[in-house]
Parts: sequence; structure tokens; C-alpha cells
Amino acid sequence: MNRTLKEVDINAIRIDGDTQSRVEMDTNWIQDIVNNIKNDIEYDPVETRFDGTHYWLSDGFHRYLGYKQLGVKKIKTAYLPGTQYDAQVDSYGANAKHGRPRTRADKEKSVISAKANPLLKDKSNYEIAKICVVSQPFVASVLDPAKKKKQAENVEKHYKEKVKENTNSISSEKATTRENPYAGVSPDDEEIRASELALVADQEAMYKLLEADDALATAHAEIKRLNHLNSQLEIQVRGLMNQSNEQIKMIKQLQKENDKLKAKK
Repeated sequence: MNRTLKEVDINAIRIDGDTQSRVEMDTNWIQDIVNNIKNDIEYDPVETRFDGTHYWLSDGFHRYLGYKQLGVKKIKTAYLPGTQYDAQVDSYGANAKHGRPRTRADKEKSVISAKANPLLKDKSNYEIAKICVVSQPFVASVLDPAKKKKQAENVEKHYKEKVKENTNSISSEKATTRENPYAGVSPDDEEIRASELALVADQEAMYKLLEADDALATAHAEIKRLNHLNSQLEIQVRGLMNQSNEQIKMIKQLQKENDKLKAKK
């Protein structure tokens, strides 16, 4: 359904209908909007639902407060016919793709509010996720703390296995180096240890990511990054080994030539 664009009295727009899904407003963001408007920067119209009397604001609270601060009397709104409850539903996914990014707390509030909304009481987690523009596992973790804990444990277990795998790979490379007769100029214990410490640092970063928005998706992206990093490390180690072998061959060749010169004297 296409929204109707209209300029309306700012006081006709209601903001007291529990249609704001953020935990708190950002005063600095509002001030930036005020400054931008003063510099003739235009913003998209706020979004509302019109019930025949009131326009219920569902998206654009920071803009609305910016206009209020400037004493603007009329603003543009893109509206659809609907009730206060419809505006609430619209608000659950607001700012998912524009404006000030939502925090995890904002998303959690949206999910909890959506589940309590009488218009959505029979909706599945999948449908709630689509409305709130979050993942289905995120909805499940918010509505069921036990699932949230289990998800965190699974991510941590998977990551620990990946770190162990990477560490074993480095240890195997190290063991091969010891067996190599030219190991004297290969990557030393200090270099290997530095690589292991880097993996530990990345592991600590992953634990922090468990607290981020949509932790499973974020963790998956981080694991892919670490896999790529590990591949680069392996390539570097092999490159050093090859370089070392070439240098040793040159030294042995020079040694042979030097022995020949000594024998002729």
C-alpha cells in the first residue's frame, strides 16, 4: 500500500501511543538534525498512521523532536490509514535500514513489544522476526532466555574448536620444521608463539561479539574472517620455509665452491 504524503500541523502528530521502539532517544543525534535543518538539509517525511483524527508517529522520532526544537509548525508526513496499534507494528522494524542504527536493546524491546501487541499475539517467531527486521534465532533468544544461553554456548564451542584446529595446524607446521634439516632459518618459536597469541586475542574478541546484535550472524562472519586470516598465515609460513630452503641451498653451494678452491691450493 502506497503512503500518502501530506504536510500537517506538527501538534496533530501523536507520539504518546507507545509507537517508539527505541529504549532511549539520542540527544546528540537530535542536535545534528537541528543543525542540518538550519543548513537547509532536507530529511525524508516522518511516517505515521492516520485514524481519522490523529497521526500516530511510527518512524522519525528524532526528526520530529528536531523540528519541535526549531519551533517548526508544519511538517511532511507519509501516512497510511490505521490505528495506534498499526503504528506500533510499523515501529517495530523502524530504522532497520536507515537513520540512527538500532542497539541490541532497541531490537529486544521491539521483539518483546511485538509479542505483546494484540494484533500480533498469534504470530510465530518467524513472523515476528520479519516484522521486527531481525533474525528468527534472535527472536527465540529474546523470548526464551534458555535458548539465548544455548546459542551462546554453541557459538563458543564452535569457536573453541576452530581455534584448536588453527593452533594444531600451526603446531603441525612447527613439528615439520623441526624435522627439516634446514630448520635453522625457519620461523622460530617466538614467531609461532606470536601467531598463537593472535588467535587467543581473536578468541577474546569473539566472546565480546556474543553480546553484539544477532550474535550468531556476527560470529559466523567473524569465523569466516579468521579462516581467511589463518589461510594467509599458512601461506606466509610456507613462503618463509621456501625462502629459507633456497638460502640454505645457496650457502651449501658456496661452501662446496669454497672447499674446491681450498683443495686446489
